[in-house]
Amino acid sequence: MKLEVPLHITGFFYPVYTGVPETSGSVGAGIVVEPGVTCEVKKGAGGITYNGEVLASGPSVELYRALRLPFGLELSGQCAPGAGYAFSAASTLAVVSAGVILGGLSLLEAGRIAHAMEVLHGTGLGDVLAIWEGGGLTVRTRPGAPGIGRAESVKIETDLVILTAELGTMPTRDFLVRHSASIMELGRRLYESFIDEPSFERFFELSQTFTLELGLLEQPVRELVRRLPKEALGWFVKKKLLVVAAEKHEAPEVARGMEELFRRVRWFRVGGRGWRRSLETIRDTTP
Repeated sequence: MKLEVPLHITGFFYPVYTGVPETSGSVGAGIVVEPGVTCEVKKGAGGITYNGEVLASGPSVELYRALRLPFGLELSGQCAPGAGYAFSAASTLAVVSAGVILGGLSLLEAGRIAHAMEVLHGTGLGDVLAIWEGGGLTVRTRPGAPGIGRAESVKIETDLVILTAELGTMPTRDFLVRHSASIMELGRRLYESFIDEPSFERFFELSQTFTLELGLLEQPVRELVRRLPKEALGWFVKKKLLVVAAEKHEAPEVARGMEELFRRVRWFRVGGRGWRRSLETIRDTTP
């Protein structure tokens, strides 16, 4: 059995803590992108690997052990964990998806468990909800787990490609602690501004403001960003991830320009709406 779970790159947000994992979360906006994390079930209790490396800790590993799934999981993908792709949420959703198919979990139960694990570990507040409910440019309008929180897709008129360059890694918990006071005020202000005028252009404009006002653009990267190709439609930094948007026909030119500045450039398409239907199909057709 193979299943692909999309990734999610947040542009701006503010956290909401209620003391209960299922109702805690975040409000904000981000982009759901593919390719994501592919999950393949292997016979035998072999643990979890990602691109051949054993995952030793994190929400997905803890959940795998707690569910006592009688099979191993091989995860693969092109994203680097800890950079800003919401790998933790995607991998945790991969585990509960395997549980839905072969372990008896209901869909809604799976989504809520994944969200709660992310909140408890401090690895994500709104990524599970965005991946579960959204697709493409996604705005989280109410915090919480699937079935409690709410996320909606905003239509994008342009055929976009998302290009990324990894600048390092930063645990989400460290990011939240370091910027907690600023995120609350700034994230709420940007979200309210976005809701008044939800669009792709506005999303990148406000995400760039979030980047700059939080001081996420370190000086060496600031100089490189100034040299991005003129065809780039917008950019922002999520933790340690530079995110650049380009129209599909302009993407090769933008990518070539980025490759002169950064060691590696990754390509993503905006999407993610169909993965849960694929999960349901696999569940309904698996003996």
